[in-house]
Amino acid sequence: MKTSFVLPLVVLSLLGILDAGYLTYNKINNIIPPCSSGFACETVLSSPWANVGPIPLSVFGLVYYAFLFILTSLTLMEIKIKVGKLKNEDILLLTSTFGGLFSLYLIFIMGVLIKGWCLYCLVSALICAFIFTLNAFHYFFVRRKKSFILKNRIIASGYQILKSMMFLFDAEFVHNRMTKTGKILGNHNFLRKFTRFLFDYKDKRLVKKIDGMVFKNPIGLAAGFDYNADLTQILPEVGFGFQMIGSITYLPYEGNTKPRLGRFPKSKALLVNKGLKNIGAQAIIDKLTGLTFAYPVGVSIAATNKVFESTKEQLLDIANSFRLFEQSQVKHAFYEMNISCPNTFGGEPFTNPKRLKMLLDVLSKLKLSKPVYLKLPIDQSVKETMALIKVAVPYDFVKGINIGNLAKDRNNKYVTEEDRKLWKSMKGNLSGKPTYRKSNLLLKEAKVMFNDRFTLIATGGVFTPEDAKEKIALGADLIEMITGMIYEGPQVVGMINHELATSKRK
Repeated sequence: MKTSFVLPLVVLSLLGILDAGYLTYNKINNIIPPCSSGFACETVLSSPWANVGPIPLSVFGLVYYAFLFILTSLTLMEIKIKVGKLKNEDILLLTSTFGGLFSLYLIFIMGVLIKGWCLYCLVSALICAFIFTLNAFHYFFVRRKKSFILKNRIIASGYQILKSMMFLFDAEFVHNRMTKTGKILGNHNFLRKFTRFLFDYKDKRLVKKIDGMVFKNPIGLAAGFDYNADLTQILPEVGFGFQMIGSITYLPYEGNTKPRLGRFPKSKALLVNKGLKNIGAQAIIDKLTGLTFAYPVGVSIAATNKVFESTKEQLLDIANSFRLFEQSQVKHAFYEMNISCPNTFGGEPFTNPKRLKMLLDVLSKLKLSKPVYLKLPIDQSVKETMALIKVAVPYDFVKGINIGNLAKDRNNKYVTEEDRKLWKSMKGNLSGKPTYRKSNLLLKEAKVMFNDRFTLIATGGVFTPEDAKEKIALGADLIEMITGMIYEGPQVVGMINHELATSKRK
């Protein structure tokens, strides 16, 4: 590494030692350091979060900065260090990534849980940010030989550390904070570019033209994550090729009774019981009007989660949502008709052929200007599912089938016995790996029976490039994910695309 890069790292590490050392000295002597007006150093430094057991966090910071100071000093003196295949700059990047992520965690603790700021802690966080930025810039911009895979693996390692911390908190709480963070990132050009640098992977071989839309790659975000349309400006930079907003309902719904979101890590699943929580069609239209999208955005529509007096009233509710979007200036590319949300008052009323035909007849009369994709359940039998798809064949506006939604079968053999027992005492249904095999079976049968009549979107249990490849081999044109991203990290989107592109070259 050049002196122009290493020397600032030496200086920053030394500043970190001074900051952390000062806090450690004061902590050992039970002294609260002086703090500027507007800060709450005493509140932060005396909180339960200021220690790990009997050890002050500042001690860990002191060790961290001391390690960086020694490593950067040795690097400055051109003394080479090797740990396995890792060399000086590899170790520096890994260490600074860990420090940066841990600083973000501490800022989260101060801002959200303690609701007070420590000046010295913020100085440390700023030092960590500068150290990481310098290392990342040199590693990925100056030394362009470094591969996407190595960068991806480093981010993945950092995410697993961050995940272990996030999983200590309520799942919906974390989801809401991550959504707010994503919205902030999407609102600033520099942050969007930095996100793209970290995660996105482009390859012309991944581009697909489907139903008149151009997808830069086949990996999309499923409905159920960005249900209030907060992330349309940042998700393309994460590497997705498209996304579903929603599911959206005509009337707003605050969500089912908490808890609405949980985790089954041993089964690699999420327990979902939000019940189509969203701010309503008109509010989302107001939010999206005037925005441009870097990729195809789908609007997933469902019936409002309420008790309807009649089927006619429920059909009118659905039709009203479509009408609002048709009359709007929102630049969405397609629709999804979600008939398969199991966490609602009315269950899944349109998942038998007769009632599905009633729904499609109503939509047909709307003369929709954009293609519609039909989102199906996965816990019906193959025969029942194929019968549903068959109903959609005569309706030209139905261009695609999405297979499918949450797993409801509480005897699902892909859920661990411990998780099954827990699940039976809880409300909600499962996403993730418990949906993988059944969705694959239905995907395969749909491709065989209907060939190219429908665009096939595969949703359920995609965690790795191998998962995505299997779904494509079974007939998927596009793939959606949520749970795999939460468990593996946002960098998994780029890794899947990288592997798909690489396999096409072979």
